[in-house]
Amino acid sequence: MMAHFAVRGLMHEAALEADIDPDELSFVHSVRVVRRKLPLFVAIPPQRLKAFHKAVLEEILEERVASSRGRRNTRGVKQKMSNYPIRPRCQPCTSRLHILKHILVVK
Repeated sequence: MMAHFAVRGLMHEAALEADIDPDELSFVHSVRVVRRKLPLFVAIPPQRLKAFHKAVLEEILEERVASSRGRRNTRGVKQKMSNYPIRPRCQPCTSRLHILKHILVVK
């Protein structure tokens, strides 16, 4: 859990530096970057650690994914091996709900 928290922390720091949403960064790519750079970390002299840290953050920013926040398709699986429902073969498109049309402000 600590490693997951550390990688997510690096992703968050990289996203803040680039002024983007942290959900747009790939977790798998970030783990691969950290695993590749970790052995080099012990060989870096202390005066070059900031530059090394910045290089790691820039490499994390290289791969982005589509955010899953506004997901149109519900979660599902192809084979029943978990608690998620089985995904239908032809999934109907869900229509977007315009929230502002459905909110009534009472004063």
